[in-house]
Amino acid sequence: MTRILGFIALLGLMLSAAAHAAALSGIDVAARIPAVWGLHAGVFVVFFPFVLFSRRTFGTKPSWQQLRAACPPWLFAAGIALFVYAGINFFLFMQITEGGNPVLENGKYLLKEHGSLIRELTQAEYGAHRANEVRGFSGHWMVFYFMPMAYFLFVRPRSGGSPADQGATRR
Repeated sequence: MTRILGFIALLGLMLSAAAHAAALSGIDVAARIPAVWGLHAGVFVVFFPFVLFSRRTFGTKPSWQQLRAACPPWLFAAGIALFVYAGINFFLFMQITEGGNPVLENGKYLLKEHGSLIRELTQAEYGAHRANEVRGFSGHWMVFYFMPMAYFLFVRPRSGGSPADQGATRR
């Protein structure tokens, strides 16, 4: 069961990375594939079980030493790199948004913050801001899919997860 959650998380990570790459290249992913927002909900499918299972393995406050010991070195390094990237991505996302969201209202492209107009946008700016929204969210989705993927596919098997979790893949 936990291996299945790991593969679902891996799929979510790959789809999030693809959406992120497309958004970085300026593509308004949500306009082309509205179902991309399903990745937001999908995080909860794998993240809540990850929290429950990982608490059994590490307790409620694992130390950095515990996490490093439980992970292959390349996985730990990839996780740290992804966390740093997500932080930088979020900072840049916030700078680009000017604190607002792009909306199409009465045929006008607007940038609004909680209903207040920040400024009017051109159609090209509107598309760029929409792409940036997916970029901002997908940066976080990658982190929230990476952690369950790493735990269920690499850490749990190394830490002695139940034989039922591992048996199907070790036969």
